[in-house]
Amino acid sequence: MISILIPTYNNAKTLKECLISVQNQTKKPDEIIIIDGHSKDETVEIAEEFGCKILFENGGSRAAACNVGILQAQGEIIIFTDSDCIAKEDWIETLVEAFSEEHEGIVVAITGPNIEYPNESTFGKAVSAVYQSFIGGSWSEQSQSIFNKKKRYVSSAAGCNVAYKKEYLEEVMPFNESLITAEDTDINFRLIRKGYLLFFTPDAVVFHQRPQNFKSLRNKSKKYAKGKIQFFRVHRTGLEFWHLIPPLHYITLILLGISFLFGICSFIQHILLYIFSGYVGLYIVILLFYSVILTIKYKKAKFLYLLPIMYIIGHIWWSIGILQEIFKSNEK
Repeated sequence: MISILIPTYNNAKTLKECLISVQNQTKKPDEIIIIDGHSKDETVEIAEEFGCKILFENGGSRAAACNVGILQAQGEIIIFTDSDCIAKEDWIETLVEAFSEEHEGIVVAITGPNIEYPNESTFGKAVSAVYQSFIGGSWSEQSQSIFNKKKRYVSSAAGCNVAYKKEYLEEVMPFNESLITAEDTDINFRLIRKGYLLFFTPDAVVFHQRPQNFKSLRNKSKKYAKGKIQFFRVHRTGLEFWHLIPPLHYITLILLGISFLFGICSFIQHILLYIFSGYVGLYIVILLFYSVILTIKYKKAKFLYLLPIMYIIGHIWWSIGILQEIFKSNEK
């Protein structure tokens, strides 16, 4: 028996397409469970139209929704996706069949890529382009799940595209509701720590809508940065030097600016001005370099001005999220 779990909150704009794709699968799920955070739009009404089992969560987080859904799910295999995803028609079939492949150990979770919508907006395509560049995080596990097309064992699985064997998932339940994000990384880490394996198959595809405006991009950057620090606080791992480069960059920029303003003599101020200008100039050159390369690669003229702004907004709000959560943890 297969259960599909979809956490939602005010996702009426995308939920219908998501549910159509789930119902049109070559291998049908036995139940579709919507776990709603008390939406104020038509999310619940749309779920009712499709005959979904509807549950409600009061924790205000994706982790809380996952916990509520799993308690009620009847399937031996639990498959998660998001309400802003469209599943390829053989998605469920591919996930389930991957469990029966020959593996090096006990595989308890199968995951696949989440690529951009087929009709993705120009802004959304630009976000995908940012994800593919080094200064946009192409080295991260999250980006690798989008662009790396090799079958392999992985250290995490995105919550928008993952199937679990329920009996093993229950060994490490519940999902950590104190995490603002990274609840999927957390549960996967606990499974791996018990000696189980997670497997990535590139053929189990969902199309995942990217942020559609600067506000959404800003909020996502800040939220995921906070989740990164929260996860590290719990497990003392998962935080790499690359995650700290944006806040270190802006701290250095601020310190150079302050030093220039309060230089003890004009000579030192001149030296600091040259250092500050060179530092800012190098950053801008790097942003423009990646922006030009990606503009040429995707043949999208709008990328030339969209991408530099996206990089700056992403870096600033990632830095704010990292620093806010670090100071928050120090206060405790």
